[in-house]
Amino acid sequence: MPSRRSHTKSHHGCAQCKHRRIKCDEFRPICGSCHKKHIRCSFEGQITPQISHHSFAASGTRVDLIPRSDGFQLPLLDLDLLNHWHVATVRTLVHDKSTEKVLREFVPQEALSHPFLMHSLLALSALHLSHHGPVERRHKYTEAAMTHNNISLSLCKPLLNNVTSGNCHALFAFSCFVVMFSFAAHGPKADPGALRLSAVLEVFMLIRGVASIVGQARPWIEAGGMRDLLKLGEQPREESKTTRAQELYARISDIYDNMRRSSRPDCYDSESLVIEESVQKFLDLLQQAISVANPVPSIMMRWPAVVSVKYLDLLQANHPTALVVLAHYGVALELMAENWWLDGWGAFLVNIALYRSGPDYGPELVWARKAITRE
Repeated sequence: MPSRRSHTKSHHGCAQCKHRRIKCDEFRPICGSCHKKHIRCSFEGQITPQISHHSFAASGTRVDLIPRSDGFQLPLLDLDLLNHWHVATVRTLVHDKSTEKVLREFVPQEALSHPFLMHSLLALSALHLSHHGPVERRHKYTEAAMTHNNISLSLCKPLLNNVTSGNCHALFAFSCFVVMFSFAAHGPKADPGALRLSAVLEVFMLIRGVASIVGQARPWIEAGGMRDLLKLGEQPREESKTTRAQELYARISDIYDNMRRSSRPDCYDSESLVIEESVQKFLDLLQQAISVANPVPSIMMRWPAVVSVKYLDLLQANHPTALVVLAHYGVALELMAENWWLDGWGAFLVNIALYRSGPDYGPELVWARKAITRE
């Protein structure tokens, strides 16, 4: 007798598939098998769909559904988010046609094969609506954004240690989106009045993780259809901001030179070395940003990824010079980027440095405070 074909058990399948003893794909609101055979599925009528690799609906979030004649229902909220991505969100992320085309066509197509990317795309679209959409619907969009982001992270986690030529493009787009999402979700707009260094360190550590992924996949990315995403956020810079960026470079150079002069080889401690290296990398990136006509925010956002993790430890310990450097990094972000997802972060970092330094902060922080409020 021929052996019976085995299949993976489905513990949460519909009643019809269980009765017929076949594998259920658990797709809601009607599973694939019942839909194919045109029979009623026990999942029908459940308005909160479960997540599967075929569904973009957010688990745990009530989703508006529209019925079709064959019993299938469409998640209106997710369709709203996908439409907003195409007609509005994309235009806030890029300023050139080639990258627009990538975000409007290539990325959504790639997302159809990689659910973690689709959820990340929908999360960023929802977060944009929560900032700029109708006031009465912003809470709903915020909930959808957080749900989609959490699902995206959980789906992506198993892939982070297995970057391949097949998934690298989706992972790269995801890495871009998740950094933007984290800046927007953890910054001053999300929690006005809060000056939490933990929020800064959380975003900085995420940037470090993303940089690792991009580092592994960069050769594939540069040869593929998403190479224009390496320019994500590129935008013209006002001449006045170029002048201020050069002033910032001079101020950071002075801090670096003073550190070098005040230290003696026989008493050069590890903390001083860590901060000096962090300032040197700051100067290198700032020089790159100043030297190009259309800088991308990613230039300055590389800094948290290239500094030593010991510098982040010094920030937690309220090391005075480490806080001064953080404040000047805030000024750099304010000058280099004008994206909604970075809105307010420059002042946020400066204010955290001022708060943690106490009332007797020095002239460097005075300058940073004035630079961030200058018209």
